[in-house]
Amino acid sequence: MKKVMLSVAAAVAMTAAIPAQADTLLGVKVGADAWFANAKVDGHKSDDTSASYYASFEHFIPLVPNFMVRYNNIDADNVAFEQSDFTAYYEILDNDLVSLDLGLTMTKFGGVKIQNDDSFSDWQPTIYGNAEIGIPATPLTVFAQANAGKYDGTRLFDGQAGVKYTIGLVAADLNIRGGYRMMDYDFDKAKNTGDVDLNGWFAGVEVDF
Repeated sequence: MKKVMLSVAAAVAMTAAIPAQADTLLGVKVGADAWFANAKVDGHKSDDTSASYYASFEHFIPLVPNFMVRYNNIDADNVAFEQSDFTAYYEILDNDLVSLDLGLTMTKFGGVKIQNDDSFSDWQPTIYGNAEIGIPATPLTVFAQANAGKYDGTRLFDGQAGVKYTIGLVAADLNIRGGYRMMDYDFDKAKNTGDVDLNGWFAGVEVDF
């Protein structure tokens, strides 16, 4: 767990060192979370503490979607895999009170190993959604984000909800985040059981330029 927390802190330090962009028409957001998850596979439970890293890029060009990438490395006793999400999305709403993003994610699963079976890799599409509601007269924002879909026999749901506290800096906003995340996966390519459930609390930081 110490290694995960150190890696999260290092990621924050690196993002804080990035110079601010003068062009306000371009938005960049980077962040890292520590996730304290409980893994359940076919009734067998184990614990995992992993780091999640993400970055999003928003622009002013009409009809061209914004882009976000996110990476997770799950390594519990009964399940292990790398997950890389590549998301193209549009801002449906964006104001001081409410924001709503919708899009499509392509997820790359690498080295999926369940209950010591042979590992496999896979690409899967999901629908992406993100909503944020600011609490008036406070630096607090409630957020919810999810990817969900079913394709080629594999079913995926990856969702999180929580609260972030915003600290205004000179060239960016620093957001302190916390909440709950859950994954509910049914991998069709698994030899035996493909049902994987992970859930638990997370805490992290992000820098919004």
